[in-house]
Amino acid sequence: MVLEALRAIYDGKDTDATLTLATSRLTAYTNCVIQATLAVPVGYVTTYGAIAAVVGGGPRAVGNAMACNLFAPAVPCHRVVKSDFSLGGYGLGGLKVKLDFLKREKRGYTEPKTVAVCGGQLRVFPVETILAKIA
Repeated sequence: MVLEALRAIYDGKDTDATLTLATSRLTAYTNCVIQATLAVPVGYVTTYGAIAAVVGGGPRAVGNAMACNLFAPAVPCHRVVKSDFSLGGYGLGGLKVKLDFLKREKRGYTEPKTVAVCGGQLRVFPVETILAKIA
């Protein structure tokens, strides 16, 4: 089940698999960042600042939590970008890998939306927003 879920994530497919993550040793803040990141649907991205607005702290604190993400790609930190919609960083193989993930997750969405997470509303944007900026 885990391998199938990871393969679906890698291929950019929607998956309803729920993986149990061993997060008990992480800080409460990092757990909130992980929960917010998990809420970003396939085909969308959000920004470090948008996550910070929901969970507290600043964009840099969110970026630091993402840099320590031991659960990538199950926790899809590749869907978190800078406020100017540039890619930012990606420790699981570099920016080319992050961009490849996002290209596979393209769904043709055209409008931003919000998703409920951690008692707040997280703004997410179509992957196409990023891809258009990079082209």
